[in-house]
Amino acid sequence: ISTGATKEVVSTFFEALADAEAMRQAEFDATLHLQASSRRMLQRRRFGHERQRAITLERVYRGHLGRLRYEDSQEERDAWMRRAFWDSNAVLVQKIWRGFSSRKHVHNFYLRKAYLQSVAQRGAAVHDILEKHHQTLAELEGEREESERLAQFEGVVSSLHHLLSTQSCPGLYNSPYQQMAPLTVYGLPIEEHLRNVASGTLRSTIASTMTSKTGMG
Repeated sequence: ISTGATKEVVSTFFEALADAEAMRQAEFDATLHLQASSRRMLQRRRFGHERQRAITLERVYRGHLGRLRYEDSQEERDAWMRRAFWDSNAVLVQKIWRGFSSRKHVHNFYLRKAYLQSVAQRGAAVHDILEKHHQTLAELEGEREESERLAQFEGVVSSLHHLLSTQSCPGLYNSPYQQMAPLTVYGLPIEEHLRNVASGTLRSTIASTMTSKTGMG
């Protein structure tokens, strides 16, 4: 190899070393950038996988908690329904027992029936007594009014004694023109009442006449 060729090779080598030295920092920076990009990509991929696994784990755990809560709510609902069922049955039994006890010891049907019958009988007896008393009062009042009417009638008839017929002259109430239909009071002619008041038998005669009429009616 000639000297010129050797120098050229050496010169080329040193130029290459100089270029390499000049590019060393740029290559170093590029290497660091490449490593950082690679580590960032790997980290992102690892973070994505871990995040997906975390999401899956959280989803599974939330589902597990949801099923547990649902089971708890179902158990509470079933317990509430059972409690409500037995409470309603207990209330029904208590109601039936209270009704039986009340009818047996407090408001016995047969005792109340007997009591009401006795009250009805007592009321009927009192009603009969009051009815009889009312009839008695009505009869007494009727007798009193009848006695007053008889007294008034007797007074009127006593004041008409001068109209009584005599053997020689017929009285006003014994006119020959009224023999077919004489005037009557209490079912007797007035002429007879005038004779009875004179003899003192007015009331007895009227009473016997009214009694006979009542018996015939």
